[in-house]
Amino acid sequence: MAGLFRRIVGSLFPSRQAPARPTTQASHVREKQYGGSTKDMARAFGVTERTVQRWIKGTRTPKGEDAKKLETAAAAAQVTDKGRERRARQMEREPAGTVRVRVDRAGTFGIKGSPGVRPRTIELDLKPEQAAALARATDENDVQAVVGDALADYFNGGPYGGFRAGDFDFDPNGVDLS
Repeated sequence: MAGLFRRIVGSLFPSRQAPARPTTQASHVREKQYGGSTKDMARAFGVTERTVQRWIKGTRTPKGEDAKKLETAAAAAQVTDKGRERRARQMEREPAGTVRVRVDRAGTFGIKGSPGVRPRTIELDLKPEQAAALARATDENDVQAVVGDALADYFNGGPYGGFRAGDFDFDPNGVDLS
């Protein structure tokens, strides 16, 4: 399953789908994020220049963490900073609830030895500023912070309150825009 960041970028910027093939991903990332510098890309990924050249040529395919990093970088490379900011400003003008996020099995910390919230699926209507923050996100951590903030808002409306974004556990694979 594609990473959370890539799914969010694909949903918010549907005309800017990242390439699926690792060779195309590698060449796009090198050109768009590293100005064509194989050396800079290799340094950022913690591999040799030859490895990056092989990814681009297709004689070697990234594996494990390198494949995940390349996939996320390729998704990020499809949207320019200017395009991301333009979409964010547009989302700030839209009414609350225009962007809805579904979080499967969201849970939180224990309260007095028992779970404060039993894991369950939650539908979140994002505030315009949260939706804009999703559009401005540049990596998985940014997206998870926005989802955590929305979860805190959701639970702070209940009987307990006082929750913060970092208080929640959720599986990034169980988060989707709906």
